[in-house]
Amino acid sequence: MSSREQGQDSSLHALSRRRALLAGLGCLAPLLPATASASASASARHAQRQARTDKSLHILTFAGCIAQTQGKVLFKPYERLTHQNIVPHGWNGQLADLQHFANLTHHALAAAMMEGSSLRIGCNLKLLSRHQTDTSSSNCGLPCASIDYAMAWDKARFETAPGWSDFWDVARHPGRRSLRRDPRITLEIALLADGIPANALYHMLGTPEGVDRAFLKLEQLRPYIAWWSTPEEAGQILTSGGALMGCVPTGEILGGAETDRQRFGLYWQQRLVVQYGWGVLATAAKNPAALAFVSWLEQAVQQQAFANAWPSLPSMTELNALAPGLGHIPPAITVDDTFWENNLEKLGERFQQWVRRT
Repeated sequence: MSSREQGQDSSLHALSRRRALLAGLGCLAPLLPATASASASASARHAQRQARTDKSLHILTFAGCIAQTQGKVLFKPYERLTHQNIVPHGWNGQLADLQHFANLTHHALAAAMMEGSSLRIGCNLKLLSRHQTDTSSSNCGLPCASIDYAMAWDKARFETAPGWSDFWDVARHPGRRSLRRDPRITLEIALLADGIPANALYHMLGTPEGVDRAFLKLEQLRPYIAWWSTPEEAGQILTSGGALMGCVPTGEILGGAETDRQRFGLYWQQRLVVQYGWGVLATAAKNPAALAFVSWLEQAVQQQAFANAWPSLPSMTELNALAPGLGHIPPAITVDDTFWENNLEKLGERFQQWVRRT
């Protein structure tokens, strides 16, 4: 084989691996085919022409309470400060869908909010970038928002506050349970329900036996699971009566209607906290407006503004009313971005195969 043929073979292998990795990250939308049709090419050229004339910054974030909070304390203030129009679009946080949006949208995307592990993986896949000459680990962005995920339950159906083990007790508490259609958070919850202490979660998930144990626990609940893909959907499933109890961002309940805040309890003792950051798409890495916007979002002042506005924890008065005798709120379990950066490809593929068997 000539050196030119070897180079072509290496490039094709790298491209195939990138597609395979994206496909294993819990994607809900397919990647574009390797050979685009004439119509797809025409659409892309049309989108590029529109993007050149559109001076707004189009970004991806999470619809629902998250986007509403960001609009009030981040996007609107930035628009007033810079006269730069910010146009948010909702998405599900999956990297394969980021590729999909980047190729098919009618507007050039500047940035996307995503989990810390996705931020790192997107950087490794060259989907995200800041400065072409910067090879540091922070080149693609840093965590700048924390969001708690906890179990919420319909208080009319429970005499006492349930825990994760009760989440699996369909005999005593019949009904649907909602979980995230992603191994992140979901496998941790399965092990918590199986009695694994918080400080041993990732040691356990780092072993084949621990992974098997998590999937075996999920298998027990399989017929009762209502899956969600976005934070907003997690809240909607519960408030619409689609599930008796479920994992949900706490702000989707605490920031919702008063009737929902009164209707649902939240299990604070073993909640999980996910770190989120903003990634600049590689196609926007030379756009000064995109870089300036994300740099502004990462400033401590903006981080604190979102933290103050995001309804993640109740006051102690509210807590004592919701759970008398709790005394204090224990620290949240931090979802390990390094673990998921290294293991999401493998565990994501297994998880999606398991879900598709339902």
